[in-house]
Amino acid sequence: MRAAALLLLSALPLQAQTVDPLPGFDLDSSITCLAYTANEIERNPDYAANRVEWMVFFSRLIAVKSTEADLAEFNSLFAQELAMLRNPMIDDGVPATPEEADEILTGTGKMCWFQALAAEGGPYEGQ
Repeated sequence: MRAAALLLLSALPLQAQTVDPLPGFDLDSSITCLAYTANEIERNPDYAANRVEWMVFFSRLIAVKSTEADLAEFNSLFAQELAMLRNPMIDDGVPATPEEADEILTGTGKMCWFQALAAEGGPYEGQ
C-alpha cells in the first residue's frame, strides 16, 4: 500500500499539466484498478515488474481526476478497495465463495484492462 501511495504522490505534480486520457473512466474505477494491481502483485510477486506501468498509469489517472478533497481521502479509499479485493463479499457481511471471489477478481481485472488500459488513451491502446 505504501508503494501505491508513493506512486500517487510522485504523479501529483503532473496533475496541473496533464490532460485526462480517459474522461469516461471515473475516479472510483481508477482507485479500484490501482488496488486491483496492488492485490495482484501481493498474490503473485512475480507480476511486480510487469505491473509497474499499470501502477504508474492508474496513479497518474487518479491524480488527474482528483480534487484536493479526493487526494486527502486517498489512503482510506484505496484501503477500502484493497480490502474488498482481498476478501470479496457478495452481500454485506457475506463472504464470497472461492468461485464467486474468482469471478469478482476476473471481472475487476477485465474492467481495468478493457475500459482503461486498452482504451483509447490507455498505455495498451488498441491491443
